[in-house]
Amino acid sequence: MVTEGGDGRPTVPAPAPEGARSRRAMVNGVPIHYVIAGSGDPVLLLHGWPETWYAWRNVIPVLADRFTVVAPDMRGYGDSGRPADGYDKVTVATDLHELMRSLGFGRIHLVVQDMGGPVGFAYAASFPADVRDFVFIESAVPGFGLEAAMDVAHGGSWHMGFNMAEGISELLVAGRERPFIEYFYRRGTLRPDALTQADIDEYARTYAAGGLLASFGYYRTLLDDAKVNRERLAVKKLTLPVLSLAAEAGFGDFSHASIAQVAEHVERQTIAGAKHFLVQDQPQAAAAAILDFLTRTR
Repeated sequence: MVTEGGDGRPTVPAPAPEGARSRRAMVNGVPIHYVIAGSGDPVLLLHGWPETWYAWRNVIPVLADRFTVVAPDMRGYGDSGRPADGYDKVTVATDLHELMRSLGFGRIHLVVQDMGGPVGFAYAASFPADVRDFVFIESAVPGFGLEAAMDVAHGGSWHMGFNMAEGISELLVAGRERPFIEYFYRRGTLRPDALTQADIDEYARTYAAGGLLASFGYYRTLLDDAKVNRERLAVKKLTLPVLSLAAEAGFGDFSHASIAQVAEHVERQTIAGAKHFLVQDQPQAAAAAILDFLTRTR
């Protein structure tokens, strides 16, 4: 039975996809919630903002036919812990590396989107021996293109600076988390049915419970992440196989160009009929592209 709060919205998590299991682990001092499914070589899926593991709900069953799929809520998001700090991307990547190690996995396939992109790059650059290949979806790397997404004078998004502005953003969105995140879903998807009201309820459940404020930490560390990338992580390009997967009506070539600055072997693919939230707009096309790439590189 689904329990509802006083506003009629669900207060318990949406169920995991059929055959998947919801679990928790304490890693790097933070409780991390994750969904796991399938068997075979491990695939780690990292969500974006404002999302949780739930963004992958329609992709997990496709990949789980051939792989063990792990889709966590990164620290601060979803049903994971919300520490006061530690939102720099190397720290978050370390959380996830420890999670995969705790599950008995060494080398993994890494699939990321949006804010998961900077985390995924930090993972691949910090633990290169433990990443087989890398799927980079609708994102950009701090220090190597992401800053352009902040530049409103040249088409960048206002929300980057807003989320980085400590104090005022909390003041303005408190109690308004659901309409705030729904605004981005509607602008970032092409298909009107890409997200149902029940889907938005699931995201809002955790974002209204402190997840939105915690997620601002990912933005407030981006300039520090850029410095770390330029001075340390991206001194040498990634040498593993990379699939850059972008949406025709989303980041498109901007996403492709960013990852190409820090990786030597980048295969580019652009999917039509989708905006920025590619995996939610076209989950079957995204899953097929991911599965094809992982199968070929394996």
